[in-house]
Amino acid sequence: MAFFTKQTDTESVTEFVGGGDSKYISKSGMYPINVIVPFVSTGREKHTTIDLFVEYNEQKQVIYGGMTFTNKDGKPNVIGRKILNKLVTLAGVDDVDDPVEAELPIGKKGAMKDVPVLESLADVDVIMQIRMEYGVWNNSITEKTVIKSFFRVSDNASVEEIVAAEQGKDVEFGAQYAALAENADFVTYNDGLTEEQVAEWIKNKRPKNSVGSGSTSTTQTRKPSFGRKK
Repeated sequence: MAFFTKQTDTESVTEFVGGGDSKYISKSGMYPINVIVPFVSTGREKHTTIDLFVEYNEQKQVIYGGMTFTNKDGKPNVIGRKILNKLVTLAGVDDVDDPVEAELPIGKKGAMKDVPVLESLADVDVIMQIRMEYGVWNNSITEKTVIKSFFRVSDNASVEEIVAAEQGKDVEFGAQYAALAENADFVTYNDGLTEEQVAEWIKNKRPKNSVGSGSTSTTQTRKPSFGRKK
């Protein structure tokens, strides 16, 4: 049984409507990346996410929490799976095999760590759209990296455009990318936070308890290795 199967129905591929020079992805924007390999993270109860071990500007890093796969109640997360479906389509695969244990250098100071990876989606070049979201929890500012979409590197085509072309429709590759790129630096501020508060928090190296008390939130076998230092 496959871990995930590519979807080509209209609802699954319709694009959501609505950068910087740093080597690390920490701002809203469009980023050309190499997905070295995705891996599955398990949270509280039955909550699971698909996190990405990527390379951007010759720097390897992890994009955490970008795609929720299963909610706490064990039910599929529609939005997260829709984003994953875009990556699956651009990878050129139909069925994603079940995760296998592998080592990634994502521990403290680059230490190798065992994680369940999705080998079917290893080494995929895409453009990734990121949106930063900020909120408040327990009197501390929170920062979340949200993956909004993926696009084809060669022509900026969206998955919706690719599927439409495969169905014989006349489409303009890159049109949706161009429309979204105009506001790609948009940032979401929740819980009454302001851009100035977040900028100061980042400047001060993201301290905890940085918001006033009145704020609210809300049998051993060799494992494959990805990104091991030589």
